[in-house]
Amino acid sequence: MKTVRILALHLAFGGVEKAIISMANLLVERYDVEIISVYDMPNAPAYPLDQRVRLRYLLREVPNRAEWKAALRAKKPAAFFRESLKSVRILQDKKRAVRQTIRSIHDGVLITTRHEDNLVSSKYGDEAVLKIAQLHHDHRFKKHCADEMRRGYGRIDILALLTPVLLEEAREIMAENRHTRLVLLPNFLERLPENVPLEGREKTVLTVGRMAPEKGYDRLIRCFKAVHEARPDWKLRILGEGEEREKLEALRAELGLEAAVEMPGRMDSFQIEEEMKRASVFAMTALSDALGYAILEEQSCGLPIVAFDVRVGPGFVIRDGVNGFLVPDGDEAAFSQRLLELIDSPELRRRTGEAALRRAADFSREKIGRQWFALIGE
Repeated sequence: MKTVRILALHLAFGGVEKAIISMANLLVERYDVEIISVYDMPNAPAYPLDQRVRLRYLLREVPNRAEWKAALRAKKPAAFFRESLKSVRILQDKKRAVRQTIRSIHDGVLITTRHEDNLVSSKYGDEAVLKIAQLHHDHRFKKHCADEMRRGYGRIDILALLTPVLLEEAREIMAENRHTRLVLLPNFLERLPENVPLEGREKTVLTVGRMAPEKGYDRLIRCFKAVHEARPDWKLRILGEGEEREKLEALRAELGLEAAVEMPGRMDSFQIEEEMKRASVFAMTALSDALGYAILEEQSCGLPIVAFDVRVGPGFVIRDGVNGFLVPDGDEAAFSQRLLELIDSPELRRRTGEAALRRAADFSREKIGRQWFALIGE
């Protein structure tokens, strides 16, 4: 049986981590699978992992970002200096552990899931190993990143991209690379929900994700202000946690939306699915999104979506006017108007919800799994 090793930074909550665990759960059906996680984060793995998948951690310590930021905010020079030194040491340990691990692998398949690890895999990976690299984030392929890909991906065998836009951009960057095969390989849903209702849903606009600046939840709250003024019986629910919570709560209060915008915190996968089955509309205001799980999961729950048409991600999944709406990035007035159109038309919600269910099937475990098995072989 062929051995597949997947290198991860950690397995705590996050879209990349969910993709890694889903990939391991799929591949263990045919291969001997091991996840090599650099950090052993609290409450990891955060998602159900098949018991047949072996799991190995490289380091005992975990990043001290929270402690570093706390020392900075508290203006304590000694603590800040101490945490800064610790941060540098942990980063050096991480780089050394990844390099040594990759150099120790001499057979099977190695899947790296971050740009910096892709570079190490290309430089130090054994020729006998099938080296598959992934890019889970939209790196925007700025000059520094593009130059590193041109110079540093030469010994990667397969580079998997999540969307057609990313694939074409990577092809242009790596046009002189005659070794690396570039493929479109989206994230997939481990299961498609059953008995998804399309009627009798709550008057709720939903979004799911980490409360981080790149999610653009401040934009969403501002957009919902106009919705609330026109339809005060509707609510916005933001599921998730993160460093932006206090800022978002302050904005909610400033706009007088304390009762209309709910932030119940982080939920597990089952709870999120139930929330998606109850809500009527999904909203996505991220500043950037390669192909997050939330957009796939809401489609599988029959939710029409309104999303800003950012560089990559939404435009791959959403067919404007069919299973949702794409709004020019940053046009908050147009975003609010699209939400109101769906709110005011149960028939439109039903039609786009049905189309969302059909679109979700394109990202099923079975369909994307066939692509994975064809890449890796027997």
